[in-house]
Amino acid sequence: MTDIIALLSVPGIGKGRYRRLVAQFGSPSAVLSARPSELEAVPGISSALALAVRKDADIQSAQDMAARIAKLGWAILTPESSEFPPLLKELPDGPVLLFRMGEPTPDDARLVAIVGTRHPSEKGKRFCKALSTELAQAGVTVVSGMAEGIDSAAHAGALEGGGKTIAIWGTSLDIVYPSGNRALAQKILANGAVYSEYLPGTGPEKAYFPERNRIISGMCEATIVVEAGLKSGALITADAALNQGRDLFAVPGSPDAAMSVGTNHLIKKGARLLTSVRDLFDELPRLTGKIVAKQFAAMPDLTDGERQMVDLLADGPMQLDHLSRLTNLPVSDLMSFLLALELKGVVQELSGKRFALNAGTV
Repeated sequence: MTDIIALLSVPGIGKGRYRRLVAQFGSPSAVLSARPSELEAVPGISSALALAVRKDADIQSAQDMAARIAKLGWAILTPESSEFPPLLKELPDGPVLLFRMGEPTPDDARLVAIVGTRHPSEKGKRFCKALSTELAQAGVTVVSGMAEGIDSAAHAGALEGGGKTIAIWGTSLDIVYPSGNRALAQKILANGAVYSEYLPGTGPEKAYFPERNRIISGMCEATIVVEAGLKSGALITADAALNQGRDLFAVPGSPDAAMSVGTNHLIKKGARLLTSVRDLFDELPRLTGKIVAKQFAAMPDLTDGERQMVDLLADGPMQLDHLSRLTNLPVSDLMSFLLALELKGVVQELSGKRFALNAGTV
């Protein structure tokens, strides 16, 4: 850990150069031990930067920083850590180091980001809060950036719904920003976690918030933009989500509403339209499949065979023919079996002879 901090602390060594160096030499320790001429052979490493690695990588300062972090009680995570958010491991530009306060995020947690303008309409704030509450009540963890406006409403709604919420900061974890959200930060810590990739003492800088936004979308299976102007930072998060291969949703608004120009633009460019939580669950049934499956598994009137069917459908809708192959049941028998589950409110038939768990019970 000390070697990672020491290398990252060298001026000019960002995440990209760090990754190239470690890929070339095998470890941060090996990078720090390499000769300048060896470092220069790595693309993007100038002779001046190679000399800086040898000259400015201060192990003692890094040890002091690691001790400071330990004293603060932060969890220190790398992509190799078991508690590192799994979807972030997929990102080519993901965090090299990630710090966390609060509880670990389970690998099977369903994470959805809600973002938007810092200057929302009252209608937008109400919609955001209600949406977040419904997601939390369905067992989905809401992720946002704890900025004023939509972000704060998203966190507050999740907390009111009795669920978990995660905040990603554009400062280090010892600097609450905006300072007016201290009380909200404490509530989040009591019911979730706060993450940052910045070392202690890092205050708010304009460049840090776009970096933060890629983590918000990168941690999540889907991102929802509630309200945003054309220059809103939420559109940076939306772009990051698309580049990361994540699902993107946007809430439509009046064409003449300034805070809907950005979301309407996203929908025009291909983002999925969202007017209620049901739109999200219908598009991404996997978000609620495992949650619904647990609820149905507790129903006393289900047979063992019916419970097995619930398990099969926990990951999302399946074609009738595919279910027939998995269960070794003829289609006619399977239809009768599924009809019984449909009458119990457990299963619903979708278009194209597909069947899914009835997420409407969530």
